[in-house]
Amino acid sequence: MNITKINKIAVLGCGWLGLPLAKELIEDGYFVKGSTTTISKIAVLAAQHIDPFLVQLNPEIEGDDIQLFLDVDLLIINIPPGRHKGTENNYVTKMANIAKAVTNSPISKIIFISSSSVYPENCTEVAEETAIDEHTPSALSLFQAEEIFRNLKQIKTTVVRMSGLIGPERHPGRFFAGKENIPNGLAPVNLIHLVDCISIIKFIIEEEIWDETINAAAPDHPNKMDFYALASEKYNQSTAQFIAEKQNFKIVSSKKLIDKYGYQFKIPNLMEWLLQTPQS
Repeated sequence: MNITKINKIAVLGCGWLGLPLAKELIEDGYFVKGSTTTISKIAVLAAQHIDPFLVQLNPEIEGDDIQLFLDVDLLIINIPPGRHKGTENNYVTKMANIAKAVTNSPISKIIFISSSSVYPENCTEVAEETAIDEHTPSALSLFQAEEIFRNLKQIKTTVVRMSGLIGPERHPGRFFAGKENIPNGLAPVNLIHLVDCISIIKFIIEEEIWDETINAAAPDHPNKMDFYALASEKYNQSTAQFIAEKQNFKIVSSKKLIDKYGYQFKIPNLMEWLLQTPQS
């Protein structure tokens, strides 16, 4: 239920997470604008009652009127960096261009979807105050993007560092199926289901959790060998063969979200979820 002063929301990036998020926000009574980079998807957004905009970052902003898109109370930025090496600076430039446009808008709140990949694999638990991995270009570019929005004056930004995303069309049984001699089999997994991704974003809005950095990972961290063996079996794929070793790893802690703010995960136990979930 819409219990805050926020009425209009823009979701920048209506992909695997952004589209179902926008749909749920509309169901909750918000007016929602959504962006896509492809003209063919405009009709898809409109069919879900999302006010559709074509927004392309090349890295300059192109497409529909960006200021009209940003004429909202809250902006949710859901644009992941590219997976190709050497694109890190381009990503930071894209985010800087969005931030510049935001300064000419009525936006007062931002939720920036980041990743727990900003943390190093330091063989321990990582929390929001843990130093980021400054030696990995992708981690550094994500952190720089976070800082761009944190530093916007008169705008309250909350950063959500999500772990590996699983759910519809991202069944973990597909990730390593049939592969052999996969290293680091005893390392813990850091994952979060789409249901909780959406629920946490809505929780932040409803509870008015602003000017914060929040980790978002299921509190259950089974090792890769056990988890992906079961996932492959459930997905009817050849079992992934891991090496029983524990090298570099991290355990992403969501204790702040749970203990400080009282969030209850919808899918806290990943092994239990695998046992109960159908193929998807």
